Amino acid sequence: MTWWARLRWWSQQWPRMLGPTSGAGDARGRPRSWFTPAARACVIGLLPGLIALPLSLALQRLFPYPFLFLFLASVMISSWRGGMVAGLLSVLLSTVCVTYFFVPPFRSFAVSPIAETYLAAFVICTLLASWASSAQKRSEQALREARDQLEGRVAERTAAIQTSNAELREREHQLRLLTEVIPQQIWAGTPDGVIDYCNRRLLEYVGRSMDDLRGDGFLAAIHPEDRERFRHAWECALASGQSFEGEWRVRSAQGPYRLFFTRGVPLRRADGTVVRWYGTHTDIEEHKQAERALLQTQADVAHLSRVLTMGELTTSIAHEISQPLTAVVAHGYACLEWLGATPPNLAKAQQTAERIIQDGTRAGAVLSRIRAFFKKETAPREWLDMNDAIQDVTAFLHDEASRRRVAIRTEFAPTLPAVRGDRVQLQQVVLNLVLNGLDAMDEPMERAKDLVITTTRDGPRGIRVRVEDAGAGLSEETRERIFEPFYTTKPQGLGLGLSISRSIVEAHAGRLWATRREGGGAAFEFTLPGSAARDDE
Repeated sequence: MTWWARLRWWSQQWPRMLGPTSGAGDARGRPRSWFTPAARACVIGLLPGLIALPLSLALQRLFPYPFLFLFLASVMISSWRGGMVAGLLSVLLSTVCVTYFFVPPFRSFAVSPIAETYLAAFVICTLLASWASSAQKRSEQALREARDQLEGRVAERTAAIQTSNAELREREHQLRLLTEVIPQQIWAGTPDGVIDYCNRRLLEYVGRSMDDLRGDGFLAAIHPEDRERFRHAWECALASGQSFEGEWRVRSAQGPYRLFFTRGVPLRRADGTVVRWYGTHTDIEEHKQAERALLQTQADVAHLSRVLTMGELTTSIAHEISQPLTAVVAHGYACLEWLGATPPNLAKAQQTAERIIQDGTRAGAVLSRIRAFFKKETAPREWLDMNDAIQDVTAFLHDEASRRRVAIRTEFAPTLPAVRGDRVQLQQVVLNLVLNGLDAMDEPMERAKDLVITTTRDGPRGIRVRVEDAGAGLSEETRERIFEPFYTTKPQGLGLGLSISRSIVEAHAGRLWATRREGGGAAFEFTLPGSAARDDE
């Protein structure tokens, strides 16, 4: 090792030899010196100069000019290790030593005029060396601190990112576990519509792997008749970025198709860009079967209700038929009398025969209405005049109302829009409402027993039918529950008439409700769409 390397090593090591304190340290964990900062600066500023003095005196014999390089080195070491204060002390000590030992006259603090310039240059060089060394040290310390801070921030940021990634992986794991345990078929796809995830329930149902269903592979599991409809709905959703839903038949791994309700929704960023698509498949096969069974049961109950209603009106039906048949028989005898006269009265006989035809036609119409009420098959819907349909019902119930001493009045709007519907079902609604009104007025009453049927327009295209009675009226509880199945206020009632009536009206895109009648009694109203439907066709 050269003497310069040894000197440099010693300059780095000797401040540490000052020794640590008893266990205390600075803010960065380094041990503190035994000396105070001021004492330490003095030692660091003076010690290198004191060491440089005997070395320079020893080397002076080898050079014709004053050997002052060691003093410059001591100034630089002091400034580097102790800062600006230690450097200035080293400059002061070096100046004193050079003035006394190396500038003539020697061993004196006096300076000859010839050496003044040399000494001034030495002082300036030591000051510059001290400033440069301390500035370099400060820059190095600032750079080291900045590097330490940057490394700390990088470490903190790296730890935060690692923690965030771990949390994201854990959440993704929990989400996948959740999609596997919930009783639902779940799928996910990319923004462009490529299916890239299906949960275990969906894969087990279709009996295929994820690779088979990726992309458009899921279309193969959809019924061929529903496939294009599904593709079109999915493409429209991707183009618009809106959610989509629909019902499709999907084949299971066992072979049969089952009806599913599919719903897909997009996951968006804050700017509205679609990030992912998520969807569910819900098996609604049992629900649809139950719905069809319910509709069939309602149709059967409606038929039963018509049969029961006709059973209650057997007497009125017999009387209704007996009138035209009796008239036919009477007119037949009269026709024989006119033909048996001498000479035969052909004019009277012809007039009587025409009356026979009229009464027979009326009897046939009565039988047709009775057969329609008993008929179970659903008749095709047709355009009909609601006033005429209601008129047939009132004619049918005329004798029953007379037996109960109830006056049925009709107030028909002269020009009602035509209604498209099942004539028998709509007549059954009116029949149920009228019979309920007649039942409500069975008890003795002080006021007149009248039942009013009114038809009016409901808006520009619809119609409204109102049936009012003068009975006891409806309480709030009864008015809220009267349309519930099997709820009835009559001891002999089944509680199905109003429920079926509401179902029929709603099936015709109408609405049925009950209100209180002014002056006492109840009023039932229903609306139906009119001939606007015909204009749309």
